[in-house]
Amino acid sequence: MVKLISITDFTENKSLTQNLAASDIDPIILEAQQFDIKPILGDEQFYDFMANLTAVKYVNLFNGQTYTPNGSTNPIRFEGLKMVLKYYVYARLLVADGVKSTNSGFVLKTLENSERISGTQKTQMIAQTRSGAKAYEDDMRCYLSNFSALFPLYGCGTQKNKGYGFRMKAI
Repeated sequence: MVKLISITDFTENKSLTQNLAASDIDPIILEAQQFDIKPILGDEQFYDFMANLTAVKYVNLFNGQTYTPNGSTNPIRFEGLKMVLKYYVYARLLVADGVKSTNSGFVLKTLENSERISGTQKTQMIAQTRSGAKAYEDDMRCYLSNFSALFPLYGCGTQKNKGYGFRMKAI
């Protein structure tokens, strides 16, 4: 599958160190495309999008644009699928941060000259990032609905991320 974004796209909004190895971020980008973006668009619309990335309608969907919604007189700015994807990738990176698979199982790397953020702070950052992704996702749904004639395959996407994972009641 083609990666829609790369590490160099993370210079605004949700910036990341540009020293992050492609082998660390590329699988997360592909996961976000498959598990976050594809369910929003639905299978048919997603595959059409991926097969026709250079079509004007998909360039506008990906990069965003200013448009006037049907029935309105005031234009609004749609930031694009790229922004939705960036926020979902960032949230996935926060979850995976510092966790490595070793012969002894999964471990959390420790740092010599710095201290990792607390679990509570990390949880808050993940929730905040997912909330931003959800807001951009909602904007994208409105955009797709507004231009339903351009995106006739859209409509079979699922409303996702109503909750963010599972809850443990007891251990």
